[in-house]
Amino acid sequence: MNKEFRLNLYLSYAHALSDSAHIIFGLTLYFVSDNLNISILTMGIIYNLSSILRGVSGVSAGILSDKSNFLYWIILFGALSTLGCLVLSISNNTNTFTIGIMILAIGSGIYHPVGLSAITKYTTNPGKSFGYHGLGGAIGISLAPWFFINISSALSWQVSYLLYGFMTIPIIFIYFDKEILNLTYTKSTAKNSKKYKLDIKNSYPIYLFASLKDFGISGLLLMLAVFINTSIMNQWQNINDIDFFTSIISSLIIIMGGFGSFIGGHLDSNNNRKYILIISCLISGLLFIIIFNHLNYLIIIFSLISFLTSFSDPSLGNWLGNIIPKRMQGTSFALMYGLGQIIGSFSGSLAGIIVGNYNTITYFKMLSIPLILASLLIFIMYPKSKKIITNLK
Repeated sequence: MNKEFRLNLYLSYAHALSDSAHIIFGLTLYFVSDNLNISILTMGIIYNLSSILRGVSGVSAGILSDKSNFLYWIILFGALSTLGCLVLSISNNTNTFTIGIMILAIGSGIYHPVGLSAITKYTTNPGKSFGYHGLGGAIGISLAPWFFINISSALSWQVSYLLYGFMTIPIIFIYFDKEILNLTYTKSTAKNSKKYKLDIKNSYPIYLFASLKDFGISGLLLMLAVFINTSIMNQWQNINDIDFFTSIISSLIIIMGGFGSFIGGHLDSNNNRKYILIISCLISGLLFIIIFNHLNYLIIIFSLISFLTSFSDPSLGNWLGNIIPKRMQGTSFALMYGLGQIIGSFSGSLAGIIVGNYNTITYFKMLSIPLILASLLIFIMYPKSKKIITNLK
């Protein structure tokens, strides 16, 4: 295997585990809530705080990875994720659970900005690499519902975290691949000194778009398993193993995001990027508006939303990679990821308030707002950013 293939393989595995860590909270929410007697509002606040920490961790790691070997940060992601899971595996009260979740959030937050910038820096075809990377992540999160829900149901949610922690250990061994350890940029950096500076004014539409989109998809993934579980209980009367069917349906919905990312990575180009970004978020937002409480119908709608929101991920990564100098890409991906996590984290508090006072369908409908705003943002701002791309080349 050549070193670029191995890099894509390593990053895809790490991405699978990192993305799984992002949805673990929602998958185990009803098990933890029942076992530790924690209200949905309190769980929402814990999710909110942990996601903020994940965002801050990502920003810090991304900025520092521009000044050091990215591999060390990938290893730290694995080590902290393992530690957080070990703490969670012995949790028997709200305080210990919160500490474990915070450590896991800090660890899992490291990966995305570092891994994404590694693709734009060290691969010869970033668009396809983003597609494979997205598929790897989607495979991980599509298996996560089956893994966490079934193990939590059959054994305990603590055991599910412990087993996940064991799976993060192999990430540390990437250090021993010396060719990857000594990778250099695939393209030369610009001669223009301005390209060594991060131009927030010209790149902020990307960060705003990512933040709005992350709010929508984070909100869906947070409440997806709980909603499906409750809907099966109320609407599919002859089902005995509710948790098993919850895991299968959740997995099918989430894996559609993997196909979306893979296809989007192959279709992305400077000519159609604007339309991919606009259409994916606009249709997703409109689909949220037309939902109603019928599980068979919602499985189709949520699958389409999962596909469409992930369809634009490679375009977003390539857009940022095209307008930011390689020397600053760790920082730029860190800002995109960190802001997305911080803004998206408030979907947890929103869920606690709306679900507690109204219902989950109302909460899902509200997720249409950030997605439609994201599409409008691209419609208004992307031409300016496209001009920036031309000027920077």
